Amino acid sequence: MQGLRDLLPESTVTSDLGSSIPAAVEMAARADVVILALGERQGISGEGFDRSSLDLPDNQEQLLEALVAAGKPVVLVLENGRPLTIDWAEQHVPAILEAWYPGEFGGKAIAETLFGDNNPGGKLTITFPRSTGQLPDFYNTDPSRVWKYVDSSGKPLFPFGFGLSYTTFAYDRLAVQPPAPGSHDDIHVTVDVTNTGDRAGDEVAELYARENMSSVETPERALKAFSRIHLQPRETRSVTFLIPQRQLAVWNAENKWAVEAGRYTVWAGGSSQAGLSTEFNLQP
Repeated sequence: MQGLRDLLPESTVTSDLGSSIPAAVEMAARADVVILALGERQGISGEGFDRSSLDLPDNQEQLLEALVAAGKPVVLVLENGRPLTIDWAEQHVPAILEAWYPGEFGGKAIAETLFGDNNPGGKLTITFPRSTGQLPDFYNTDPSRVWKYVDSSGKPLFPFGFGLSYTTFAYDRLAVQPPAPGSHDDIHVTVDVTNTGDRAGDEVAELYARENMSSVETPERALKAFSRIHLQPRETRSVTFLIPQRQLAVWNAENKWAVEAGRYTVWAGGSSQAGLSTEFNLQP
């Protein structure tokens, strides 16, 4: 993934809804790359400002589709206060930057990221659904909750913990050292993270866990720890997590918090859909 400066050394065009869609398309035809800032104005987002749809407001979707159809590369910058349903954009726009409401230095941060001067490393703290009909949509659901749709898979557009940068990362050698039986020591987890790209960057390593068979229903997986690390190209680092046993406690049928003996699964990776896993036994 290149920065904007690599793609566009001389000319850019930024368009908003102040121009008509035909005029915006005409401008885009003369550009090398289109930077399109869309989203929600702050007056329609926040506590007490519910919306019946999470689609792009007004005619923003029409503008986006028209500019993509113009045939020039489009960079979509989103400024919004909640997840938006941008399934079409995810399929047709090669670069999407989620800026939320970035504050006074937001313009500088966005520009540095688009030009490749900054390599982003942030991860989503909320799930992005594909459609409003998927709501509520969150990663740590109980196994008994099943999504069944006749027109989609039910999978989120972007899962909790997801995020891209200008490099890539790989996970390997996940290992768990459980405490001795009867001990109150922490659970010791290690995983190797490798920067597999050619640029230095930050990765947020995420650790999820679940008791395989518990006395009460528990989420399929739950975030237990995370660590942000900086890696040079091709560098590998072992990340260590120390998990207090109390983080595995469940509210049991006796209305008490308890850490249960049994077999547990842990996952490590760059989002809540991490696939690298291992198991361990715990005897509190």
